[in-house]
Amino acid sequence: MVSVLLSGCSSLESSSTNATDEIAGQSPIKNDELQWKWIVEAGKYEDFSFVDENWIAVKGGNGKYRVINTKGEAVLPDEYDEIYGFCEGIAMVNNDGKFSYIDKKGRSITEEWYQRAGQFSESRGSVQLKNKWGYINQSGELIIQSQYEEVKSFVGNRAAVKLANKWGFIDMTGRMVVKPQYDQVGDYSEGMAAVQLDGKWGFINSDGNLITALEYDQVKDQHEGYAAVMKNNKWGFIDTHGQVSVDLKYDDAGNFSEGKAAVKVSEYTEDGDAWAYIDYDGNIVIDFYPYTATEGRMIEVGEFKNGLAFVSKDLYSIIDSRGNDIFMGDSKFFISAFTYDKQFNVIPGYTFTDESMKVRKYGLLGLHGEQRLAPSFDFIGEMNGPYATVINVEDGVETKGIIEIYN
Repeated sequence: MVSVLLSGCSSLESSSTNATDEIAGQSPIKNDELQWKWIVEAGKYEDFSFVDENWIAVKGGNGKYRVINTKGEAVLPDEYDEIYGFCEGIAMVNNDGKFSYIDKKGRSITEEWYQRAGQFSESRGSVQLKNKWGYINQSGELIIQSQYEEVKSFVGNRAAVKLANKWGFIDMTGRMVVKPQYDQVGDYSEGMAAVQLDGKWGFINSDGNLITALEYDQVKDQHEGYAAVMKNNKWGFIDTHGQVSVDLKYDDAGNFSEGKAAVKVSEYTEDGDAWAYIDYDGNIVIDFYPYTATEGRMIEVGEFKNGLAFVSKDLYSIIDSRGNDIFMGDSKFFISAFTYDKQFNVIPGYTFTDESMKVRKYGLLGLHGEQRLAPSFDFIGEMNGPYATVINVEDGVETKGIIEIYN
């Protein structure tokens, strides 16, 4: 089971804030030292994961998972081999290799145990019986018969299904709206889905009509009305009508976020590659920069979230929507996760406690590198509301727990 982040579809996104507003003093950020307390003491359970906002599946000594709340109280009556995250008020459970579903009172929504299953999406859960897949509703009724070789979750009232080794799409009633004819497909995003045949990709609309020719070597999903596409090793963007909006001239490209997308030109200078951010029309809004990473870090040229983007300028850093540096790694902390939580003004990070820079201790830093939570742990994960998973190591043995932070 996933044991660092909230499991399943009920994830809590870390809220972000506009860095320029913070600097201008329009929305003062918190800088005082945070406190913490144990919610799940390190080593108390063999494993755990959040399955809902304040519910945690914990694995006891008998190898079974049960669900407690953040006060440590049992909230569901039964135990299972696995409990997955609640999606639309329903969680998938596993016992002896068979799958079923429960509601938030712990009641089974179906008496059936399936070979395999998928989590609920748009009021439908995918289930496998006798090696064929179908879908049930939230009452546990099989409303789309088990007949498919493979299926995906419903997204945008469409689900991809596979018959005779080809992919098509059905609607919420099970009606085939795109006959199985493609080798690979993506999920619908903003009314479009990527489809591939004979190694070439294009896009269809919700009725299954092609809105681009099958001509691209790689594609990405639609974001903010534009999708990155690649042909002849060059990337550009198309709009929702399939028209090229940004010429295919870049060596790599990210997705649009808050009106900007990162694009790369290889060998831009003698020093190597460089990335810029462009707008919907292809205009450069943040100039090219040779983002690099040191000491084994991955190069990051991140998407914008409420005016902030994580990037690597040797060390992991933060820029605002104009490309101005907000945090340049010039503190004792190093960023360890690309998430900023506005409520507490925290980013997971670590410091070195020895001169040889081999021993790390993890805590939380603020937007400008200030210490928010003392580096006391051998690992700290992303925030889940006020909670974070932490790991301590003693005599080579890892023990995991959950802390709550507070002012």
